Amino acid sequence: MPFAVVVIEAGDHLGGRISQLEGLAPWPLQLGPEFIHGEECNVLKDFIDAQGWEMAEYDWPDRYFFGEGVGERRLVVAEDADENDPDVREVHRLFAELPGVPIDRDVTALEWLRDIVRCSDKVLALAESIYANDFGTSLALMGMQEAVVEQRGWNYGEKYLVLDRSLLRVAEALAKGIDVRLGWKVSEIIRPPNGASGPVTIRRSTGESLVASRCVVVAAPITALKPNNPGSITFTPPLPVVKTKAIDRVKVSNSVKVFLAFDAPFWPEGLFDVVCAGCFLPEMWILKYPTTENVGRNSGARMASDQGVDPSVPARTKEVVTFFAAGNLADELSRMERKTVVERALDQMDEMFGTETDPKPSRSRLTGSYVADWRREELVGGAYTYPTLHAFGSREVVAAPDGESVFFAGEATHPGVNPCMQGAMETGLRAAAQVLSAVRPPKSGL
Repeated sequence: MPFAVVVIEAGDHLGGRISQLEGLAPWPLQLGPEFIHGEECNVLKDFIDAQGWEMAEYDWPDRYFFGEGVGERRLVVAEDADENDPDVREVHRLFAELPGVPIDRDVTALEWLRDIVRCSDKVLALAESIYANDFGTSLALMGMQEAVVEQRGWNYGEKYLVLDRSLLRVAEALAKGIDVRLGWKVSEIIRPPNGASGPVTIRRSTGESLVASRCVVVAAPITALKPNNPGSITFTPPLPVVKTKAIDRVKVSNSVKVFLAFDAPFWPEGLFDVVCAGCFLPEMWILKYPTTENVGRNSGARMASDQGVDPSVPARTKEVVTFFAAGNLADELSRMERKTVVERALDQMDEMFGTETDPKPSRSRLTGSYVADWRREELVGGAYTYPTLHAFGSREVVAAPDGESVFFAGEATHPGVNPCMQGAMETGLRAAAQVLSAVRPPKSGL
């Protein structure tokens, strides 16, 4: 039985949170996801391999920097720290084994580490920069019951892989041959009452409508499903209360990327990623992409000139450092002036890489900067969901079909690997299987 499939995208480009910045470097910078996490059992990697594209493998992290906030000021190779620093070994042990996590009640990661494990201040700082930031949140917000679920469900391996082109190309390849409508922000989904099968009407914010004769898969960010959020999708009739309560429990954190462009490197050769404990910003990395990946505004790319970056900057830029911060710190950065965020990021670069002969190398080599704040993205209102306090079991409820016509996908509906692209892809495969089961007649037992 043939099926007609239409994909509608609220934004002006494919891929949603896959988005890129142009005009700061000769290559595009990734505003959203940037890494393929894990080399095993990974549908994203399998799809990339099927395209014949190349990926580079990186160790994460390859350096630690211990700032003044933990009483030190030194850059350490990760392999040496993992072997010789007892605090580094301890934080990895704690999150690998998760000893002492209460199973009868939920606590934040901060409460677990500070009050139950009673770890040192340095271990707390490392946990904030390594684990909470990687989950896209803060220790004070991170729920340990969901964190345990994710840790136990992780079977993807530990390698960090970087595609040889923008992740936007993955979205384009996935969409090949499919009817995709861009700029189609949904305001209302009208479905049959009492979970019955039948046509579903999808109403656009500008008034037009599409009618799905049988099924709809909703893969919007969970912020668009929360009834009290501005611009969220209205469901008619309303979704069951049990589902709306589950949607409310799963939270989205903010994230901020700070891009600093330089005309020459002033850090150790081959440096890729640094976890920064006791510092203003918790993590930085350095990557390059092919210059041919610049594609212009017609693909939805953000332009650095939006923040006053001079058009001559890309020609002078040879290196770009990306700082990443999430959770409460990202909210704090959102409240700061952009100039202040950049100045403090440069101060951190000087603290990390300055020398006696050149104590402030970042200022003399800076060509431009850009601050990307995902809280300000109207269609998302944040970065991605994280292990949320008191949300244990909620994602399964969010993921459950609403009757025989409306199905749900997206990273927020995955109980195991919600922050990663393969998690979102797995939910799409799950929803497709549910749709096929709903529309195909049962096989005869004869």
